[in-house]
Amino acid sequence: MRRGPGLLVLAITFASASVGAHVAPSVDDNNRYLKVTPAADQVRVAYTVFFGEVPGAQTRPSIDANHDGQISDAEGQAFGTKLAGEVAASLELTIDGTTQPVTWSTVAVGMGSPQVTAGTFSIDMIAWACLPSVRGAHTLGLRDRFRVPHPGETEVKVEDGPGITITHTKIGTISDPAHDYRFAGPGGPLMDDGLDLAFTAADTAPLTGGTCTGAAAGKKPVPRGLVIGIAIALAALLAGIVVVVQRRRAKRPA
Repeated sequence: MRRGPGLLVLAITFASASVGAHVAPSVDDNNRYLKVTPAADQVRVAYTVFFGEVPGAQTRPSIDANHDGQISDAEGQAFGTKLAGEVAASLELTIDGTTQPVTWSTVAVGMGSPQVTAGTFSIDMIAWACLPSVRGAHTLGLRDRFRVPHPGETEVKVEDGPGITITHTKIGTISDPAHDYRFAGPGGPLMDDGLDLAFTAADTAPLTGGTCTGAAAGKKPVPRGLVIGIAIALAALLAGIVVVVQRRRAKRPA
């Protein structure tokens, strides 16, 4: 299937958002990274828990379900799926004031080495949240109540895309013009106040063409004037039918 230039640019943007998304892992702590990328019809939320060298080594034996000293793909995925469920249940996501459930479309486990005696590894999660209407101005709120074990650094970054203008971001009392926030320790402002985001998708912003997790996007709302016009036409039609029925009854012989 042939893709238009706008969709190609959008695909490259999302691919670039994944490449080089993580800094070097910590030694003693587990880090958390969130990246929010609005588009014309939905918002991409990428969430990573990066286990550090020491806590990663401490966690690996619990992932090795059959205790053979190796972490298989199935064992790693089972751990990642469990953690992803805990993260999703701890996130509060609102789009234009309406709460949406977080459903991960991707849960990728990067163990690096399958050895139980190894250290650092990561769990990458991606979710898509639909906009209630295509393009235009929208707001997003995101609170994260997930308790990362041995918490280290948390980074929250908001990125624009083709035809997307980020008009406002704020976490707690902090508003960063670069839309890049970092803080250390558990919870913090992401738990208490959360991310407050406002953005506008121009008419040139391409649709993602993906499957939404919230309300059906890709459908423009029916103009209010059209709804009113249809209602008036139906009322007039109904009134006409009533008149015809009454006239026919009046002409019937007694």
